[in-house]
Amino acid sequence: MKRIMGSFLNILCESCGAERARMRVAVTDGGRAVIVLDQRMPASSYVGRSGCGVGVQLPLPDFASASSDPREWRMRRSANGFDIEIDLVFGGTGEGFINDRVSKAAAFLDLFELLLDGGELPGRRPDDQCGATPRFDPPFIGESIPMIELKRMIALVAASDVSLLIEGESGTGKEVVARNVHGLSRRRAKPLVIASSLEMPHSLLQSELFGHAEGAFTGASRERAGLIESAAGGTFWRDELGERPLALQAALLRVLQEKEVRRLGESRRRPVDVRFVFATNRDLLDLARKGRFRKDLYYRIAGVRLCVPPLRARREDVLPLASFFLARCAKRSGCRVPSIAPAAVRTLVRYQWPGNVRELGNEVERLVAFHGDAGTILPRMLSPHLEESDAGETGAGGGRSGSMPEAVQRLEKAMIADALRRFAGNRTRASEELGITRQGLLKKLKRYGTSA
Repeated sequence: MKRIMGSFLNILCESCGAERARMRVAVTDGGRAVIVLDQRMPASSYVGRSGCGVGVQLPLPDFASASSDPREWRMRRSANGFDIEIDLVFGGTGEGFINDRVSKAAAFLDLFELLLDGGELPGRRPDDQCGATPRFDPPFIGESIPMIELKRMIALVAASDVSLLIEGESGTGKEVVARNVHGLSRRRAKPLVIASSLEMPHSLLQSELFGHAEGAFTGASRERAGLIESAAGGTFWRDELGERPLALQAALLRVLQEKEVRRLGESRRRPVDVRFVFATNRDLLDLARKGRFRKDLYYRIAGVRLCVPPLRARREDVLPLASFFLARCAKRSGCRVPSIAPAAVRTLVRYQWPGNVRELGNEVERLVAFHGDAGTILPRMLSPHLEESDAGETGAGGGRSGSMPEAVQRLEKAMIADALRRFAGNRTRASEELGITRQGLLKKLKRYGTSA
């Protein structure tokens, strides 16, 4: 503590041109600890700073006395269980000059208060985690501005039981967000139940989510609790909400409103204590306007929304993510973690990553599988389409030949391939995403000589 205070006084005197400073810090709960430091600056530190400063050591006024000397200044603060008192003596005269120095000193004292508020110092409760950076598990890699803001929002909403909507493209890490929301919440000791990509007939899907009674349908030989009931006391996460039929949306809305579920084949309702977290890669409000998503359900779940940015919008996170995946894959394979050559880093950062973090993770797995024994990842080891993309971007800035129609065709092919990849070859959904008819998509596929 004395070292911290001494460093602070040195910086304070140096920045404000104080000739002398005294600082007293006391713990308020019973006065268990009192630390007093008296700092005298050498004349060379302040002579000439004000234009009228002199190298004269002035006596510091006593804490108990009030001084009328305009060169003497005192401030008292209380912060996080500490009483702070600072006296300064300045080496110049003139009200404007002294006011400027006092303003600087007050700003530095604000910083010292923040230090006391964030450190594990005497008088601070060990269980007080206010302001501490939460531990994300699974790891949430990224220090770009969008990711810092997203982490801050996760820490804020995790403490609440409000329903949550996570938005973002496929592969951005929406499930990682949901797991961290649960892990940082008061429900973390209870189960996190994930209902993701349940492709089945509507009746069976209802049974999976809400449960069923014995004999409710053919094959229901015994009663069964649904996934929502299985999340009792914990968190229920549902992915791809925009793909669910309207009838199922109505059932989910009732569960959200009434906090009850009714199993198939039963008349009674069962109360559930569950926090609901939903995720989507679609624009639910746009779907609601088109009548394909219930507006009342949208407004019920869209009060708190977290948007996970695509990887192309945070390119500074590409290298940290690639390094994380490399270390993890190398550990699994029992090989040494390879480095990444600067030219390969450039290719990775310039690539658009339509599949986002998932695509980057798959690329790293491929690299370790085929080149795990290499000490350095070189550009030629990357997937061919990454290098082609890098060459395309380089050429676009100065030298790639081709007319405007050819450039438009390349862009169309890339967008079509991306949409088909994201929707697993479903041409109807891909055409909707691209804003063209299904017939128009088929014509373009025929024109470009591909059926992918």
